[in-house]
Amino acid sequence: MNEIVIIGAEGSIDVELVLKKLHSFCSPCQIFDATIICGKEHIISAYKHAKRAFMQGKNISNGLEMEILLYVAGKRQINDAVKFAGAKNNGKYVFLFIGKKEKEAREFIKNLGLKINRNLIKPTIKKLKKFGITEKELKTVDKSMRSDLVLEKIAMLDLIK
Repeated sequence: MNEIVIIGAEGSIDVELVLKKLHSFCSPCQIFDATIICGKEHIISAYKHAKRAFMQGKNISNGLEMEILLYVAGKRQINDAVKFAGAKNNGKYVFLFIGKKEKEAREFIKNLGLKINRNLIKPTIKKLKKFGITEKELKTVDKSMRSDLVLEKIAMLDLIK
């Protein structure tokens, strides 16, 4: 499997411009809104599901990067996924690099003038609730497994396709 690098970063960027630069630097790749990312496993799981969807011919989108976004968001509709999980000009981002070394990815982010921040990737109750996870659901699992509830949402996308 290709190396997967996931890095949280904050600062001011033009998302469209950075996406163009990112695509010329690395492919597949993606930028997400950090306010919904619930851990590295969230993105890794979405990447694996998206890759499998393409291998099985069950993909919704025409490109792996968009398919990854669909799974990260747990949405069937591309517009909904972009609105929910796509990078916004809010200053908080999570970058996904496939096939790049971490050192190269960090250098790319620093060259954008962004500050790397690991805490942006961590799951929070607020992020989980954005996925529609209720207090009742949160109480059904141990605190250490709360982010697994998002992984279930990702897996459910396969069932509703």
